Amino acid sequence: MKKNYLFTVLSAAILGQGCTTFENFGSSTSPNSIRPNAYGLGVNADQYGRPSTYQLQNGQQLDPIFNNGVKQNAYGPGVGQDQFGRPVSNSY
Repeated sequence: MKKNYLFTVLSAAILGQGCTTFENFGSSTSPNSIRPNAYGLGVNADQYGRPSTYQLQNGQQLDPIFNNGVKQNAYGPGVGQDQFGRPVSNSY
């Protein structure tokens, strides 16, 4: 009985913090949180508020209309994937 009560109290405390599901618990502190278009079209903000854009391996900037389709860390830490399968990284 005590275990169920403790779980209920902890669940209520977590859900009362503004998290509606366990999947997004801690998502605001995720090291990969990027706010798209925070400084204008194609200029995102990383978790520290620094402006950043995506660039391809050859150094060319990714077109701003494709920023929302980038999958973070698809090819490893810091290397994402655009919707065409090309590796992209953040440039600060």
